[in-house]
Amino acid sequence: MSYSFRVGQVSHIHLLWLAIALLVIPTSLWAKPAVNTLDSGAIKVDLLHTLEVLQVPFDQRLSEVKQHHNWVTFDRALSLTNEQALWGRSRIKLVSPNQSRWVFVINNAGLDFLDIFLIDARGRIRHSAMVGSQRPLENRPFRYHEFALPFNLESNEEVEIYFKIKHSGPLVFSARLWASNALIAYEQHNQVFVGVFTGALLVLACYFLITYLLLKSPVRFWFAVSNLTFVLLFLNTEGTLGMLMGYTLHMADITSVLLALAVFCSGKVSLAMLTDVPRKWRYVSVFGAVFLVGSTLFNTTIQIIVAGVVGVVILGMQLIQSFLFHNPYNSLPNKFFASGWVTISVFVVLDTLLFLNGHLLTIRESLLLNSVLLGGVLLIGVAVEAHERVLLRNRHEQQANAISDLRRFYDFFRNSAEGHFTSSGHNGDLITVNPAMCTLFGYEDEAEILQQRPNINDLFVENDELDILIQQLAKEQTAIGREIRGIKKEGAEFWLSMTVNMREDDGEQLFFGSVVDITERKQTHISLAYLATHDPLTGIYNRRHFENELKDALREVCTVNGALTLMYLDLEQFKAVNDTCGHKAGDILLKDIAQKLDSRLGGRGILGRMGGDEFAVLLVGDNAKLALEIGKDLREVIHLHRFIWEHRLFSIGVSVGAVDWQPDISSSEQILSMADSACYFAKELGGNQIHVYSQEDEHMQRYEMELNWLSHINKALDSGNFVLFFQTYRSLKSVEQGFHYEILVRMKAQDGHISLPGSFLPAAERYKLIAKIDRWVINHYFEWLSTHPDHLEELVCCNINLSGQSLSDVELLLFIHDAFQKYHIPHHKICFEITESMAIVKLDDTLRFMDTFRKLGCQFALDDFGVGFSSYEYLKKLPVDMVKIDGSFVKNLINDPIDRAMVSSMRDVANAMGMQTVAEYVENSDIMVELGKIGVDYAQGYGVAKPIPLTSENFITQQEVSA
Repeated sequence: MSYSFRVGQVSHIHLLWLAIALLVIPTSLWAKPAVNTLDSGAIKVDLLHTLEVLQVPFDQRLSEVKQHHNWVTFDRALSLTNEQALWGRSRIKLVSPNQSRWVFVINNAGLDFLDIFLIDARGRIRHSAMVGSQRPLENRPFRYHEFALPFNLESNEEVEIYFKIKHSGPLVFSARLWASNALIAYEQHNQVFVGVFTGALLVLACYFLITYLLLKSPVRFWFAVSNLTFVLLFLNTEGTLGMLMGYTLHMADITSVLLALAVFCSGKVSLAMLTDVPRKWRYVSVFGAVFLVGSTLFNTTIQIIVAGVVGVVILGMQLIQSFLFHNPYNSLPNKFFASGWVTISVFVVLDTLLFLNGHLLTIRESLLLNSVLLGGVLLIGVAVEAHERVLLRNRHEQQANAISDLRRFYDFFRNSAEGHFTSSGHNGDLITVNPAMCTLFGYEDEAEILQQRPNINDLFVENDELDILIQQLAKEQTAIGREIRGIKKEGAEFWLSMTVNMREDDGEQLFFGSVVDITERKQTHISLAYLATHDPLTGIYNRRHFENELKDALREVCTVNGALTLMYLDLEQFKAVNDTCGHKAGDILLKDIAQKLDSRLGGRGILGRMGGDEFAVLLVGDNAKLALEIGKDLREVIHLHRFIWEHRLFSIGVSVGAVDWQPDISSSEQILSMADSACYFAKELGGNQIHVYSQEDEHMQRYEMELNWLSHINKALDSGNFVLFFQTYRSLKSVEQGFHYEILVRMKAQDGHISLPGSFLPAAERYKLIAKIDRWVINHYFEWLSTHPDHLEELVCCNINLSGQSLSDVELLLFIHDAFQKYHIPHHKICFEITESMAIVKLDDTLRFMDTFRKLGCQFALDDFGVGFSSYEYLKKLPVDMVKIDGSFVKNLINDPIDRAMVSSMRDVANAMGMQTVAEYVENSDIMVELGKIGVDYAQGYGVAKPIPLTSENFITQQEVSA
């Protein structure tokens, strides 16, 4: 029993000590990594499968790290903060009986900081290396583009490898253990691949650079630069560029800059290859390159992100551009171009995905992927070459077309109907002329004209034409339709139109010109210019030019306060010549008169024809002071002239109106109107005399007043400022039911003042406006009746005055007829009044008018009866219904027995002819009673009713009172 107790007691004590030992001994002494065994046949071991890693603060040392017990298996998804570092460890044991040399390699040339430690079984550091792209190249154990630590292993020796990584970018790397000889063989194969790839790109670059120097094609230059950039970019990412330069400090920044250059160059290649690319597309490559360069201000991670975004944008843009903006001559280059970018896109996508997944390419994988990249570059190179060939072929076609055009131009030059020439722009020496040019100047052939007229200036009348032409061409580069006088071989002058262009040929300025004979057209233009200022019949100045001369003279005389006189001449008996002998005789008479006036004037003034048989003379300065004497000379030369036509003899007279300039005369229209007024009164005073305008002359004042009324009448017609009044008729024999009145017209001024007809109708008759007023009255009165049907129903008769001008106006006759139809006015309710004097003067027109409307039912009244010397004689010829006895016989009827007898006589004659009578100017009831005793039918005047507006509210009241 005791034996078994001792054994159990010892076992418990041993177990207790074993537990204490396990707690005291550090984990690092028993949590060792898996051992990678190396035998004599091993050449390469991938340590990532057994690699343990640890993320700790950057400042922890190897001794501290070795004590950690939370080592984990390597995960490619690891990432570091700015304050962290990654430690890795792996155990290696050589099971070969012989010593061998090995190399530990970290395959990522871009890592910022890398510390490598080789620790033997006794914990001693046998080898170490402090390397990285941010450290000097001399720190590396030997010159190698990646990070390596060589060491020897004894037979059955076991060692540990610790390494520390500090990197600002993604943690993508591989850890391999190479046999020394195997690594050398691997690098030899790798260098062959690098040489082949870079060599191919360099050959492309050199080819396109050399052809650029020969062909000066921009696309070749930028593609050559792109290939050089790809070479440098590839060598930099491989770490080879740093080895060659001996400098790796800014490896990531150099990569971003090279990417920016590649993006910029690819954009330039696309713009040179493609057609009509919008400007906004051109800026994308520039902005992408700027962003890539700007990313160097940040860490490697930011640079990778910017590179990825810019790469996607640029690749997408290149693909879109290659399809949208293709070569217009041939689409094949664009197909190669698009295929190249698709291939490059495949390379970029695959390489990026593998890198982000933590996979570093092997030689085979790198060879395969970079072959894809090289294929894409070659496709773009083929596209560039094809593009250039297409352009070259198109250029040859253009040259062929240019040669064909040149031949056609030469044929045109030789066979053109226009004269063509080329000459030196320096001194004007003729170089070539075509046959038409020779014919134009009267020469046999080109040799003759070049021999006798070697300079273009010899072809012109004016010797300074060449200098003027050179000055114009220096400013405008062309002279079109320049009119020049040329000189023919025999010395005759002619007008030509010359068009010249100036161009440079081999540094020499040349003139290319054409000439056309425009002698006939020029003569026509001269004639037109003459006709623009002269009267075609008489040859003296026309009205337009005379008025321009008058305006200029007025401006000058107003400035210097000089003397100026205007005379207006109106021929007498000219209408008799025209009516008797015809217009041809009248034209000859006007030519004779104009010649005599111009001859007698003798340059002392300006003579112009103002129209018809009217002339004007403008005198200034001392001649204006002799105006009366000159006017008498002109009147005398016309008075003494005898015009004979077909054995008929005519004496011609002239009325002259003269106006001396005064400071209150400010316009040519004003002084012309004053001269015309003076001429008018010269005719009124008997004709064939001179009347000088004077503001104190009562006749002139009346005439000017009429002119003022003329302006008011025109304004009233335009703006409708006439007003209709009515004055009632009163029957002296019975009580008349309904309305019976005469329509009267008034003019309303802007201030509301009403003007009576006596103030403006004389001017309207003189200036042929009375028919327009009659038209206005009829239209507005008929329109008013149509809007007042009740009044129209009770209307018995309305008297409307018509002037003699209206009776002879056929258009007014049609207008009145249409007005009856338009407003539906019964014809029997309208009575037209015509004056006795106008009816007699235009008897035929009056009868035609009366006959037209009497057949329709209208009535007619003869106004102002009794004032004519033959009233009774014409009364028998005029089919009137009513006779209006003139007020001059009525107003003194009670006191003057003669007036009473004449009124009684007129009433008896009218009654005998079946006509009614109306007495005007009935001013009181006594006269009205006396008229009733005589037997007059109607009375009209202020004693009956005063005129009031047609629209007045007192219309009915007045009508009832009158009744």
